[in-house]
Amino acid sequence: MTQNIKKSIEVIVFASDKPISAEQIAHHLGIEDSSEVDKLIEKLNIEYSEQGRTFCIRKVAGGYKFATDRQFYHLVEKLYEEKKDVNLTASALEVLAIIAYHQPITRPKVDAIRGVNSQYHIKNLLEVKLVKITGRMKTFGRPLLYATSDKFLEFFGLNVIEDLPNLHQIRELMATDIAEPQNMKEDQLELIVEDSDE
Repeated sequence: MTQNIKKSIEVIVFASDKPISAEQIAHHLGIEDSSEVDKLIEKLNIEYSEQGRTFCIRKVAGGYKFATDRQFYHLVEKLYEEKKDVNLTASALEVLAIIAYHQPITRPKVDAIRGVNSQYHIKNLLEVKLVKITGRMKTFGRPLLYATSDKFLEFFGLNVIEDLPNLHQIRELMATDIAEPQNMKEDQLELIVEDSDE
């Protein structure tokens, strides 16, 4: 019986065109407690690992989707490097990082952190749906507030925004990465990440 349910979960996750939540899966299968779905997916992933499979079911943007095992990412990147539908410049990534770590945030605040106008990059990030407008600040002029979207979480393989690496983790990644992005200065990195809880 459990094996049939696991197979049904696989089918639903595979057929879904976007991450599907445990609650939605439970609803489709008539399971009362969605935590049972989480447990069964854990078991499936253990089975995949034991069988040496190259894929797993990963939780991103609050839902489940099939994904390539991390050790094979480099192969997938090579395959799709010419087909990426979202191409971000170093400046756009900087703006996106500021929004991600300081959200919700206004454009003037993004500009203040960067020291230059960010209107063009914010417009582009809105167009590719990595950023969304969440409302207006209740101050003079009522500037728009920006935050990251579910597509951002999915694009970067995160489940929730709290999964973003902290300053220490970023330093470690940069130390081990052969090609550091634009040789970002330490003070720039701290501005983007360190005071994000203000």
